[in-house]
Amino acid sequence: APRRMVLMVGDPQRMQMLKKYFPQRTGFFLIEFSDLTPDVLNSIAPDSVVAPALCAQFDCLDLADLLHRARFKGRIRAIPKGLPRPEIIREEIASLYPSLDFDMLDLTPVQLVQIRAALH
Repeated sequence: APRRMVLMVGDPQRMQMLKKYFPQRTGFFLIEFSDLTPDVLNSIAPDSVVAPALCAQFDCLDLADLLHRARFKGRIRAIPKGLPRPEIIREEIASLYPSLDFDMLDLTPVQLVQIRAALH
């Protein structure tokens, strides 16, 4: 199988913990949101982008806007940790950026098994 590249946006130490849920042949690039630009995105050329839905530095609306402007065509998955109604964010991004393949990753034990299918 071809190697996939996942761009993890956010605090690199926190995002590093998610690597264990991906297939072994997955490549990773971890970056802070403040360092992400369209040029950086194009040079990394990820298949998927994973980020927290909300954190101190950015939220998934900020990320969706940047990825939309960069004409990103891969999958975008947000981690809705602690959000009571993540479907509201999903619907808002779908209405603002209908061309983006955006969804939330459910990190419950049952769903962790399905991350591989969701991203690859």
